[in-house]
Amino acid sequence: MSKKDIIKGILVITIVCSLSGYLLAQVYKTTKPKIEEIKKQEEEKLNKEIFPEGVKFEEKEINGIKYFSVLNESGEEIGKIFEVKTMGYGGYITLKVGLDKENKIKKIKVKEHNETPGLGSKITQESFLNQFIGKTKNEIYLKKDKTDGKIDSITGATISSKAVVDGVRKLLDKIIGEQK
Repeated sequence: MSKKDIIKGILVITIVCSLSGYLLAQVYKTTKPKIEEIKKQEEEKLNKEIFPEGVKFEEKEINGIKYFSVLNESGEEIGKIFEVKTMGYGGYITLKVGLDKENKIKKIKVKEHNETPGLGSKITQESFLNQFIGKTKNEIYLKKDKTDGKIDSITGATISSKAVVDGVRKLLDKIIGEQK
């Protein structure tokens, strides 16, 4: 193979890579606004599932903690929705946690997770998540970990169950600590 053939090959590869990179950047530029809009719609849908009576969800921040303030028809705040990440068995679990005005759990939704299908993925089921509704910080413990705990873990998915409980407790520690 001659030096000329090598230079020609390098030139062709460089042109193909440059063109591919440019085209990929254009596709990203075109699809990014649509992707952002879909994410916003999904966020709104989750917020509405947590607080169906909420009319408006305003993004706010308390000492570096971002949340959605949930407003009713008359513009009065009826609760807050926080996002929390916690480490599960298969990676991070992202939760949306709705709190009423008394800092009791309104509802929890799992936004993202990588837990084992059929086991840890059961953290998304209403039967598990509904156990948190109406609970205060002091009640959110797994029954197997504490005698006054109110949450049953998922059989075969103790790590995932514990991750959700720990994530919610840490959030409540931060929020209640900030308000004092």
